[in-house]
Amino acid sequence: MQEERQGDSDRTEKARELAASLLMTDSVQGVLALLEIRDHVVPHLFTSREELSGLTVDGHYAIAGVAERLLERWAQGNIAVMARGCDERHLIELAKKGSVDLSRIKVVGVACDIFEAKACHCVQPFPRQADVGNSIGRVDFMDHEKLNELVSMSITERRSFWTEIFSRCIKCYGCRNACPLCNCVDCRLEEERWVRVGEIPPEYPSFHLIRLFHLADKCVGCMACEKACPMGIPVGRLNLLVRQEMLDWYGYEAGREVEDVSPLLGGALIDVADKK
Repeated sequence: MQEERQGDSDRTEKARELAASLLMTDSVQGVLALLEIRDHVVPHLFTSREELSGLTVDGHYAIAGVAERLLERWAQGNIAVMARGCDERHLIELAKKGSVDLSRIKVVGVACDIFEAKACHCVQPFPRQADVGNSIGRVDFMDHEKLNELVSMSITERRSFWTEIFSRCIKCYGCRNACPLCNCVDCRLEEERWVRVGEIPPEYPSFHLIRLFHLADKCVGCMACEKACPMGIPVGRLNLLVRQEMLDWYGYEAGREVEDVSPLLGGALIDVADKK
């Protein structure tokens, strides 16, 4: 494994070089990337070359939400973002919502290696332009066996399965907080008319289905929600199933282009009969 992943140090060195060159110009206020602290990584805005010894690309964090908050803090100025493919797709969806101005972001694309792609069950583990690392192209690391188990269930089995799964929920909001696209100022999951306050587990199935439908045309399949869940609820796989339905029925894939309009918001629909 160590020999196979020896390219990590090369990717990190390349990322540091690019960050240093950007900081030498006046084009950005700083470079948003991951900072290695002992055995974990955290998002960090690097503003000087002296800090760059801690910059790493060996780790993952859904960083687009941090970029959004930084741009809110500064009315003017630009930042660079070390973005993996899913991070870039997050930024595209945030731009559609009017939450970020992409003209103020310099994307430094980081291509995931095969191990990172497998860990996230990713099919597109690369940004549109890979500045750091080499793109492995479109792959298929979806956990089809588990996804097919969910799809093949009868309605009765499905209801029983999700009722039991959602009963584990402690309403910690980890799934929502980990997702850069769950950025509504007034969250429906905190409104008593939709979800009863102070009830754990939350009422089935409204709590999770509200979020699921809200993200139906926005989820980019990064699996950050599922990784954040302390109770092992497969919310990421549930989102992946809906994401696939959006692709199968409407030919729509979130995070592809800023100009793409969601079919749920009046975008062009594909004739399903013709498509099949």
